[in-house]
Amino acid sequence: MKETKMGFIIMGFIFGVMALFINGVSISVNKFPSSLMLIAICIMCFCLAYLAPHLTVKDERAQKIRERSIYVNYFILIAVVVILMIVFNPVSSLHIDAYSLLTIMMTIYISSVFLTMVYYAKKY
Repeated sequence: MKETKMGFIIMGFIFGVMALFINGVSISVNKFPSSLMLIAICIMCFCLAYLAPHLTVKDERAQKIRERSIYVNYFILIAVVVILMIVFNPVSSLHIDAYSLLTIMMTIYISSVFLTMVYYAKKY
């Protein structure tokens, strides 16, 4: 179990450094950050390091954590879509291409799924 947890922590640090470097370079040349998904993967690795002991056992508690997290994230995703529709509406001066918009949505969704799992693991 300790090996799994340490592996996730090491991978989280690696992905975090890569995300800072790649996105920092993109931002420094005034481009949209090209690797937002690395930030989501970094968050996912750190959350899985915490969740490893909670989710490896196949009991009712682990299933409840997963179910509640996915249920809550359905509403989070709808809220994100509504906010993005308001911000990037056709009459707005802000414009973004579809790939960047989907990248933002997936980054928020992946991060929120695992962060809510951490919340429910602490709650239950």
